[in-house]
Amino acid sequence: MVTTYIMAVLRGDVVPDFPYISDTGDKIPESCVFGQMLNISAFLSLGTMYVRYKQVEAMNQTNSRGVRLLNKVGLWVGLLTSVGLTLVANFQEGNVKTVHFIGAALVFGMGVVYSCLHTAVSYRLYPAYASLRLCRARAAITAVGALAMIIAFGTAMSANYQWATHEHAHDRLHWQPGDPGYAPHVASTISEWIMAIAFLFYFFTFIPDFQLTEMDAVIRLKWEELSETSPLIT
Repeated sequence: MVTTYIMAVLRGDVVPDFPYISDTGDKIPESCVFGQMLNISAFLSLGTMYVRYKQVEAMNQTNSRGVRLLNKVGLWVGLLTSVGLTLVANFQEGNVKTVHFIGAALVFGMGVVYSCLHTAVSYRLYPAYASLRLCRARAAITAVGALAMIIAFGTAMSANYQWATHEHAHDRLHWQPGDPGYAPHVASTISEWIMAIAFLFYFFTFIPDFQLTEMDAVIRLKWEELSETSPLIT
């Protein structure tokens, strides 16, 4: 995000005063960097959420039905979040707006849901596998992300409505202080950045748990079966 922001500002493709995250990756060449980085982020986030899923599965020693359900739903919600991230990455707002907005809704909407689910999981695993401090930290980050999402979408609707009622000599990537709807626009963009940072910090709260977790890949060879049935081996 920071890389494409710097590129976009230096090239004059966006204004430096709080553009939307997606706006910093709307023009070439920053769109190429933006797409590549988000695709990598989608892969890494999905991997992180899968590890978290397996970790909670191992922690649920009492086989609590509630924890099991929250964990499974969380994995599917996490998958939708990662899919949304790839849509944002590969369908820029200036090219395929509808798909881009669907992706953004998945990222932020499902991201908040995922945070809520795993905050609930954390409280259910307290005190055996989560401290009260960690539970409260995750709850606070989730609340910040949810509030930022509501503000971001609400003020964006207000800003876009006011923008559409006037003619402009520049595009939406170059909002100016004198433009109608500028104040809600800035409120929306700032909220979006806060939301993204909140999700990043939420993932950071998994680090202490992951440091105490080991995963092994189990590989089973069916060599005898294969040698009996495959003419290429016999």
